[in-house]
Amino acid sequence: MFEFFTLFFIQRALLIGAVIAIVSGFIGPFILYRKMSFIGVGISHGTFAGIALGILLGVSPLPVAIIFAIGLGIFIGFTSRTGKISEDVSIGILFSFAMALGIFLISLSSGYHTDIMGYLFGDILAISNNDLYLAIGVLGSVVLWYILRSRQMKYMTFDEDFAKIAGVPVGIDYYIFMALISLAIVVIVNFVGVILASSIIIAPAASAKSLAKRFSSIVILSIVLAEVTIFSGIIFSYSLNISSGPSIVFFVTFVFLLSLLAGKIKFIKYTKRNSNSE
Repeated sequence: MFEFFTLFFIQRALLIGAVIAIVSGFIGPFILYRKMSFIGVGISHGTFAGIALGILLGVSPLPVAIIFAIGLGIFIGFTSRTGKISEDVSIGILFSFAMALGIFLISLSSGYHTDIMGYLFGDILAISNNDLYLAIGVLGSVVLWYILRSRQMKYMTFDEDFAKIAGVPVGIDYYIFMALISLAIVVIVNFVGVILASSIIIAPAASAKSLAKRFSSIVILSIVLAEVTIFSGIIFSYSLNISSGPSIVFFVTFVFLLSLLAGKIKFIKYTKRNSNSE
């Protein structure tokens, strides 16, 4: 009976992992090319503050975390655009505050909360049907956004001035993008925890960028690499009875290092071929 329930949780975790991989694959390359890699850290720490607030209020932490994360993401975007500074500067200032706020709110709540460790490092057995529904909902939103707005986002990412001239509503698209990043981070935090979430959304895109040139190819390869690493991490953690979050990050990092090596070899071969042709 125990084996049955364990396999049930693993299957659900694999399904959510597949959803997270697709979401990360669509969003990650845009984050990477916009030089916003630090945003995963900032939003995930903001998510922890929302979770802590939910615990303090005695309500379900997830809805509060969603509201808090989206609010923080939009605020980071607002301070960046109006203050004429990069997103990473805003994130660097705000993420420590968000984490400190979360710790402060937890200290105000009565009792000892054992589930805090699950939120910090992820807990595969704590994943519920509501988590699955949230992940699927976020996936649907991201896929719809990519179908309708990916071309405009490419203009914004590579040449924002041209995007404005072309009539792209840059401000609206930017804040929608920040809200989607926030939603994706909440789902990932729920899966691998606050501390490890940022690598899931960035590393597959960075690995794909080392192996492919065209943006569309990078998106597809990001999804594939995210699927492989997340699945491998879940299976590996289940086989050794260890935490799934660190296991997934190990595989994500390993694939990233392999992609760097493969990219370096590819570059050396390309250089030698050009020098021989001369």
